[in-house]
Amino acid sequence: MDTRRKITFYLNPETNEADRFVCQKTDETPQGDRGRLWRAALLTGFAFGKQDERLPFLFSELLNRDTSFDDLLQLLKAVYPRETEALLQGRGREAVPQSPEQMSNSVTSDEETRNNARSMFGGTGNNV
Repeated sequence: MDTRRKITFYLNPETNEADRFVCQKTDETPQGDRGRLWRAALLTGFAFGKQDERLPFLFSELLNRDTSFDDLLQLLKAVYPRETEALLQGRGREAVPQSPEQMSNSVTSDEETRNNARSMFGGTGNNV
């Protein structure tokens, strides 16, 4: 019995800057490597989501051709201020992670996540 799963969804490069970026990168990737790339990207999103369910949505709203490593760090600092600072100062795992209760008190609405990401990074609220 084949237990593999095929995952299908659409990207809208005409209306979403992140989708446009992903389509461009997909076109630049050799066809034989695309499935591996998409699988890695999907699993990466789930890995971030395992830490905090908001992270995949925040990162995806932030993504465009100008997204820098500093932008990603700023986002991580907003979600995990102590932990990120400890890592940047070389203290590694000395920082105390948030408890599940602290994490569950945060708002999980997709729209609020988008608005927060836009306000953090100076977005206009327009995905074009």
